[in-house]
Amino acid sequence: MTWLVALTAALGTAATGPALPAAAQADSLMAVTRRATAQWMAHDFAGLLGSGEAVMVHLPGAEPSSPLRPAHAAELLGEFAEDTRELDLTVLVVRKVDPDRAYVEAQRDYQVLSTAVQRTETLYLGFRRVGTSWHLVEIRALP
Repeated sequence: MTWLVALTAALGTAATGPALPAAAQADSLMAVTRRATAQWMAHDFAGLLGSGEAVMVHLPGAEPSSPLRPAHAAELLGEFAEDTRELDLTVLVVRKVDPDRAYVEAQRDYQVLSTAVQRTETLYLGFRRVGTSWHLVEIRALP
């Protein structure tokens, strides 16, 4: 996987406050991002979504979902990706919107199985912080 990360509003400086807590938060978000991209590449959608938070899913050609149980969202994503092979997932941006919300923008390169057709789409993963951990709450795939 290729990583090009623009991490904004996450690392503190002497002028804006202590760096250690902000850096720890950034590392936590970065760890969740690494895990999420590895799970997407492996099509491990049950692992990606876990068993907790409801997830909104927006896939090309479909209306955005209402919040889905993780098992239902994993099934939907599995159907979406079942005829594809992941080639690369490049993280372009990891951004904290506020202390409790963040998103990841990634470029997904994949091949349609049984063809030589390669395609690219943009994935947005929305996270919400609950306590000290980040939870995936939204997935958008855009052509």
